[in-house]
Amino acid sequence: MDARTRSTVIWNVIGYLLYALLLAAGALCVWVSFFFAMATDACHDSACDASYRVFPAMLTMWIGVAAVLVTTLVVMVVKSTRGKIVAGWPIVGLLGLVGVFVLAAVILH
Repeated sequence: MDARTRSTVIWNVIGYLLYALLLAAGALCVWVSFFFAMATDACHDSACDASYRVFPAMLTMWIGVAAVLVTTLVVMVVKSTRGKIVAGWPIVGLLGLVGVFVLAAVILH
């Protein structure tokens, strides 16, 4: 194994370890989505009731997190089988999770 191949393997191992952290971040996003229902607790009259937005926001979070995690994993596996370095893809996935969270928050509010 030459130095270039060894370096690629090391970076890919780091990338997959970062993906494990991305899985934890995705699980945290899904867990936080369970608290979306409390966002409407302050409204006691029907004029400000937005409880009809809770389930769409939760569904957006669940589907979005799953899509980001699966897409990131597929890209990482395909690129690593081609001998490319994949350590940056979990960071892209984290940005995707942030985008999903912002989208769900916009739907909720």
